[in-house]
Amino acid sequence: MEIGKAKEQAEDLVLRLRELVASLRQLAPAPEREAQREQLRVIDDSIQHLEKKDVPVPEELRRLKRKLQGEIQQAEKHQVLLYFLREQLSQVLAEIGGTVRKAIPNEAAQK
Repeated sequence: MEIGKAKEQAEDLVLRLRELVASLRQLAPAPEREAQREQLRVIDDSIQHLEKKDVPVPEELRRLKRKLQGEIQQAEKHQVLLYFLREQLSQVLAEIGGTVRKAIPNEAAQK
C-alpha cells in the first residue's frame, strides 16, 4: 500500500473515531445520568406509595417513569459502546506498539 494513501486513511479513521466518541459523550453526560437515576428513584417510590394506598397512579407519572427509564438505558448503551471502543483501541495500540520502533526525534519532527 502506498504510504500517502495509508496515512490519509489513518487520518480519516482517527477523525471519524474522534467524532463518534464526542457524539457519544455528549449524549449522556455523567452528572445528568445521576440526576435522572435519582428522579427515577423518587418517581418509583411515589408510584409504589400510591399503589400501597390503593390510590390511582396518574398516567403522566407512569409516562415520566418510562421516559426516564428509556433515557437511562440509552445512556448506558452509549457507555457500553465507549467501553468497547476503548478496549478495541487498546488492542490496536498494543499491536502497533509491537511492530513499531521508537521514532528518532528527527523523524518524528518530519511527520
